[in-house]
Order: sequence, then C-alpha cells, then structure tokens
Amino acid sequence: MKIKRLSIRVMMLSGLLSCIGYNTSSAQQDPQYSMYMFNPLAVNPAFAGSRDALSATLIGRKQWVGIDGAPETGSLTVHSPLKRENIALGLSIVADKIGPTQTNQVYADVAYRFQVSPNSKLSFGLKGGVDMFSASYAGLIVNDNTDPLYVTPIKNQILPNFGFGVYWYSDKSYVGLTAPKILQNEFSGTNLVNRAQPAKQNRHYFLTAGHSFDISSTIELVPSVVVKAVQDAPISIDANLNFLFYEKLWIGGGYRAGDAFIANIVYHFTPTFRAGYAYDYTVSDLGSYNTGSHEIMINYDLDFLGKGFKTPRRF
Repeated sequence: MKIKRLSIRVMMLSGLLSCIGYNTSSAQQDPQYSMYMFNPLAVNPAFAGSRDALSATLIGRKQWVGIDGAPETGSLTVHSPLKRENIALGLSIVADKIGPTQTNQVYADVAYRFQVSPNSKLSFGLKGGVDMFSASYAGLIVNDNTDPLYVTPIKNQILPNFGFGVYWYSDKSYVGLTAPKILQNEFSGTNLVNRAQPAKQNRHYFLTAGHSFDISSTIELVPSVVVKAVQDAPISIDANLNFLFYEKLWIGGGYRAGDAFIANIVYHFTPTFRAGYAYDYTVSDLGSYNTGSHEIMINYDLDFLGKGFKTPRRF
C-alpha cells in the first residue's frame, strides 16, 4: 500500500489507510474550526486579552460523521489581561485524534497590546509549548504487516514549538496575521516510509479579518474570512457571513473553498455566557461517505480585573 508523507494527515476509510488532507483543499496538520471567528486564540497568540476579561472557550468538533477514523478535536483556551493591562496571558490545550494518530497540544501565550487610536489597539503575541504525538498502526489492514511502520507504535513523541502573531482590532473591525508553529519537527519513525524525506510539521500561516456593519438599530451584518496557507499545499479560504440580532443571537453561514458549506448559530444566554453550534455540509468527494461535521462552542467571560468590559463583543 502506498503511503504518502505523514504531513498529509492519515485517516481510516472503509478499513484502509487513506492518505488525504485533513481539509481536502489543504494538507493541513493543525485542527480546523468552523467558528474560528469566535475563538481566534486557537491560532493567534496576539488575541490574548482582547476581550478585556478572563475568557474561557471550550470547543468540541467531530468531522466527517460516518467515516471511521475521521478527525475528532477538543480544545480549551483561556486568556486574560493582567493588572498591567497592556500585557496579557493565554493558555491553549488541544486533543486532536485522526485515524490511528493522536496529538495533544499544550501552549502558553503572551501578548503585548497598545493603543493606536482612541478606538483601536494593536497586539503582538508569542506562543510556545509542545505537541505530544502518538500513533499506532497495528489495527490497519495493510499489504505487508511486517513493515516496521505498522509494528512500531509512536508514544507521546515530544515536539516543542513556538509561534507568533499580530492582531489589530477595534469595536467594529479586526485583522490578524499569525504563524502558530515555526519549527518543522520531524515525526519519529516516518523515515521508515521515505528515508529521503521523513514527515515533518509544516508551517501554517493564517490571515483573519472581519468587520461589523449596522443594518438597523437591532441588526448587524458581520462578514469574516480566514486565509490558510500551508507549505506544499494550495491556499485555503473560509468566508463567513453572520447576522447579529439584538446583541444576543448570531445566525450565519459560510463556505470553505472546495470543501464545505457551513451554518452556525450562537446565543448569548447572559452578558458573559454564550454557546454555539456549527454544521458543515461536505461538498468535496468525501461528501458521498459522510453526513457532515458538527462543532459545539461554549464561552464564558469573567470580569477578572473588576473594571468592567463591553459585552457582547463582536470580536
């Protein structure tokens, strides 16, 4: 069985090892999120502290339901400004499973923010931490079950990494640019597949932007976009359009180029608590084998500094 580089993520399909991307339009190694606009800290450390509160976000994602070994992701992000408000800290914990592989990530973020106009700030952020990569191919059906790749599991390989980000934001707009992982660590054991070119972590680059337009006194239109670039892969674009009603209810949809249509809903149950759901309808060739992807988000903000903060925040 032909095995491509593990930089193209592995998944099980009908009991076989299929070498396809985590996103069919991008050989993306890091998890993807449909509700990216509600949790930019997942990729950009410069977002830390921008909600002016101790903010915690929990996301669970189950992708391509109906396909054995399809990606499953859980993440927790927490961030807050410090008493010296131009400095903020963040923490990201991610558990990502796909096929026979499991990656657990723990990263800390630090951001420095400063006022660039009466209504906007610019933030620079650094991210550092580790990926813990494990893989066990013993359960796969292969042509050669004596191949060392399939009889030698990988257990918690430690892959340290760091990244950076820039984030400009105001009450109505934001623009962010980030590379969350700079080091191109090699996955142990993958030189057994291709000794000349072992699999490694590729650099990911994310450009995000959004703006809020007032349609009426009770309705806002909020378009947003994320452009993802990965080494040796086509650029991927997610475009989303949300409506915010009465500063409580978000209803919107989007399109991930060549991959899926997205629908989402988010509701502010209180000024500090919101929850949301997103559904992806797959339009790629995988659409015939799955019933879509599901994502749930829960977010809570706490006035940690006792100074109050604006709610609901658009970004």
